[in-house]
Amino acid sequence: MSPELLPYVAVILFVASLIQGAVGFAFGLFALTFLMLLGIDLTFTVPLLLTAGLAQLLVGVFKLRTHIQSEPLIKGTIIRHITLPLGIITLGYISSTIEKSTIEQLVGGLILAIVAVQIIVRPSPKEKLHPFWSFLAFSASGYSAGLIAVGGPPIVLWVMAHKWSNPQIRSFLFASFLASAPINVVVLYYVLGDSILTPMLYGLAFSPLIALGSHLGVKLGHSFSPERLRTIAFFILALSSASSIGAPLLH
Repeated sequence: MSPELLPYVAVILFVASLIQGAVGFAFGLFALTFLMLLGIDLTFTVPLLLTAGLAQLLVGVFKLRTHIQSEPLIKGTIIRHITLPLGIITLGYISSTIEKSTIEQLVGGLILAIVAVQIIVRPSPKEKLHPFWSFLAFSASGYSAGLIAVGGPPIVLWVMAHKWSNPQIRSFLFASFLASAPINVVVLYYVLGDSILTPMLYGLAFSPLIALGSHLGVKLGHSFSPERLRTIAFFILALSSASSIGAPLLH
């Protein structure tokens, strides 16, 4: 990465951490989109974001730690760690016949359809969901993370279906993404090898700035009602899905 890009990268990471601090997710979605527009290679961007994201996740988890729902977090993390390798194996089998961009379009279309149903039907959030839906959401998250490196949307949809407070929603998302970080590092190293070390160091160097953005974002997020938070979350999911569907066509 050329030195003249560093100020732009810093601004992107700060804004991304501010957004995630406020709503509980979207750091990777926002940052990845704009870093790619700068022309930074994907194999450099993903490891950078992995370590850069640790700062804002740690800040979010620490500030909202008393609101974390521990039992579903532990169960969900176990399910995700089991199904993530299955997604990687599937990608290995189908990569010779189906392009990854096509898979991303299919997954993006599915997420967009689910969001549309949520908006049109407007189901009432529940205190507790049936275990089947929990298993489906977390297994889909792990599987899609291994298949296309995007595991957040199923968890966001699952969380938004609960009758939780603003801090409970954001704390669960922060803790879920943080719990996935170790296995993400292992998978990245397996795929890319020692080439991930330099971008990961860049990510760590930006950590203080990102921690500041997350701190301000968490404070900003307290002003959102759960209903407003769900609206923002669905909008970001829809934007992400549309991006997955449209990017290969634009290319």
